[in-house]
Amino acid sequence: MTYEEAIDYIGSISSFGIKLGMERIVSLLSHLDDPQKFLKVIHVAGTNGKGSFGTFLSEILMASGYKVGRYISPALYDYRERIQINGQYISKEAVSGYIEKIRKICIQMTAGGEEQPTVFEVETAMALMYFRDMDCDYVVLEVGMGGRLDSTNVIDEPLLSVITSISKDHTQALGDTLEAIAGEKAGIIKEGCPVLAYDQDESVIKVLRTQAQQRHAPLILTDWTALCVSGTSIQGQTFDYQALHGLTIHMAGIYQVYNAAAAVQAALLLEKGGIPIRPEAIYDGLRAARWPGRFEIIKNKPVVIVDGAHNPGGAAALAKSIETYFKGRKLIGVMGVFADKDYVHILERLLPYFKTLYTHCPKNARGLASNELAAAAKAAALRKGLNVRIIDGGQTEDACKMAFDEAEEEDVIAAFGSLSTVKTVSETFKALKKEGDMYDR
Repeated sequence: MTYEEAIDYIGSISSFGIKLGMERIVSLLSHLDDPQKFLKVIHVAGTNGKGSFGTFLSEILMASGYKVGRYISPALYDYRERIQINGQYISKEAVSGYIEKIRKICIQMTAGGEEQPTVFEVETAMALMYFRDMDCDYVVLEVGMGGRLDSTNVIDEPLLSVITSISKDHTQALGDTLEAIAGEKAGIIKEGCPVLAYDQDESVIKVLRTQAQQRHAPLILTDWTALCVSGTSIQGQTFDYQALHGLTIHMAGIYQVYNAAAAVQAALLLEKGGIPIRPEAIYDGLRAARWPGRFEIIKNKPVVIVDGAHNPGGAAALAKSIETYFKGRKLIGVMGVFADKDYVHILERLLPYFKTLYTHCPKNARGLASNELAAAAKAAALRKGLNVRIIDGGQTEDACKMAFDEAEEEDVIAAFGSLSTVKTVSETFKALKKEGDMYDR
């Protein structure tokens, strides 16, 4: 099987859609000699912050000299980025080899009357096999959706379970209240295994605390009162957390210091649990961390931000960063989302910051039509009494070009919404130039 054939096979089973549940992945992995049982895993669930937290913690572990596997979703630029070791993507040859093995098992399963594993289940199996075969010291494993019934939840004894910020997303599958969603995320808590959770809404903490107690799992909350930010700009941020002073990250976005601080606390918990962490590794790892598509500055004049804010929690975080960095400046928005997202609340949270909003439709079967998003934006602006110009931009590239044409060099463009659009949005903006522009990255 070639890499192209492997990708074609993955595409062919995508028609089976998203199906939560453990039966298929447990069966699939049992046919593959249960690779998950050979791994030392930090398991990460949450609505927002999983990827950033995972990046910071992985870099800290790598700076201590460990071989670190990472499983992330979605991929933004390259299919293979979802499976990495020490920042290096899985090779095309490895993808084709593992998918060939897994495809044969899937054929056996369906021939025996079992359900065809989903795309995410196949990819999870591939990642776990790869990390085992490559002898990773540690694996930072990111949940796809929820936790309790997510295919990554085959880890019986994680070194640490982590639950980041929780807000309303995937409500059709996870429930329409914070408590219900928290209950699904808390499904990754395992008997006797420590849990680090972001301190957040008390209704969420109550659910996490109850489930941790039922499983005799020590629950540790981040202490945001011990976080002190001493400097912040779009180039990076400096902060203190607990006993560590002068920590630096090169990610913008006010929320990133919280993800970084949580990663620091996770590293200290792992060290307490017996994993040696080099004293300078926390500082070095945080400085090295990069995470595309999350309040990422891709141009300077005009400033162009790309942010994957696709749920109310992400929109609130983006709003806070806009208030901090760009207060008083003209902002132009570019927005595209999936139809199953809570785009009305996203609009209501972010519309007050924009003079103009261009809508577009992500190139995905789940994409919300540009004209429908524009109509929703106009209705939201009317409800809130906002004087925002709403323009149906059509295709993603067209919306980006229209926004860029409107912007003066001192203005700010914020492109946000579905993470699936990050590649197209970034590539389109990077190719655009103002006459005489010498400031592009």
